[in-house]
Amino acid sequence: MFIQVVKKQLDSSTLCPLCQAAMYWVDAEQLEHDFNFHECSHCQHRVFQSEHFTCHCERCTKQRKNLLKETRIQEYKKKKVKDRPTPRLDKISFLHKLFLLAVLDDNIREDSEHKEYIDWNRLKYAPISPNISFQNALIKQLEKEDIICLTEQQDDCATYYINVRLDGYTEPSLFSITHQLRAWFYENLSQGVPFEDSNEVKDVLYLMLYQEVIQFCMFTCKPWNIQIAGHASFRQLCYQLLDQLAVEQIFHLVYTALSYLHEKNALETRNDGFINTHRLKKTIIQYRERAISQRWETPNFPRPEQLPFHKMGEILYFKFLNHDQKILSQPVWHLWQKISPRLGFYSDKRCMHCGSNELDIEYDAQSYVSMICRKCKHRDHYFTQ
Repeated sequence: MFIQVVKKQLDSSTLCPLCQAAMYWVDAEQLEHDFNFHECSHCQHRVFQSEHFTCHCERCTKQRKNLLKETRIQEYKKKKVKDRPTPRLDKISFLHKLFLLAVLDDNIREDSEHKEYIDWNRLKYAPISPNISFQNALIKQLEKEDIICLTEQQDDCATYYINVRLDGYTEPSLFSITHQLRAWFYENLSQGVPFEDSNEVKDVLYLMLYQEVIQFCMFTCKPWNIQIAGHASFRQLCYQLLDQLAVEQIFHLVYTALSYLHEKNALETRNDGFINTHRLKKTIIQYRERAISQRWETPNFPRPEQLPFHKMGEILYFKFLNHDQKILSQPVWHLWQKISPRLGFYSDKRCMHCGSNELDIEYDAQSYVSMICRKCKHRDHYFTQ
């Protein structure tokens, strides 16, 4: 209801609880009733002595809107929980765990305020994955598998809540989810493993390196205003090349092929029917066959410094696999020889007594790993030092 301000007087002894500016002491009336309140001289925040009045400053209004939105989210989740399964966080794929952590890690912290949902409109152009099309495909996969769910059934809605179980809880907070993902990816496998077997990590590594190649293709074509994208047959070619060459050597083949095609005006502005992708693939195959027949050594083309690095790569290459950016200058088979034994130990653990893989794991990062078989109750100890 309308408040009639009768008199204002600056009270420098009272500071605004929001911005710390001096406040006015206000004499006001409403429906012939006199009352007083403080009003900030800077942000117009009001502090009433009675609970019957509500502040309508910009910040308080925004807080109420956020609270209403989160309440609607909770109500919507409760309505939908009976209609859809809730997957366990430890049972979703390694790729999806990696993507979720890349989305949440920089936004969910103990010492800062955060929302209990993912605002994809705010994040979809952030460098989360090697390229925008890849991260949009991943968000659709998560939605399809009910790992994330829309907060509202509206066409323009792009806010999601995470629909997973964690330690028996069906609605864990985003901080709890992020904390568990960080334990899996950042603690050198001492707090559990985020994969079923080491081949799952290898598949994701190949996929990520392939997406690095796609990102490089897009980066090279952008100054020419030419579109290019990945394709199933081009992906197959890149996987074959990754078995033999480092990513930076593939960069050299891609750059040489694209420069040649651009010089010959053989690239279309639009990549309709993946015409540019198919021409690039054909040219790379010709270069590679010629290099093998004439025994040319393919040089490295360093990753351009202007190419923004992405969060998924930072987590996978640097934190989880304990490598640096030189991971792009070595063939995958050479890298895998170093990586595989360590991952294999943690993923292929079995009971020494009955062979069961149904084990409870107790980790002590400093000295040992203990495994207790759920079937025969046998206990194995592996000392790490």
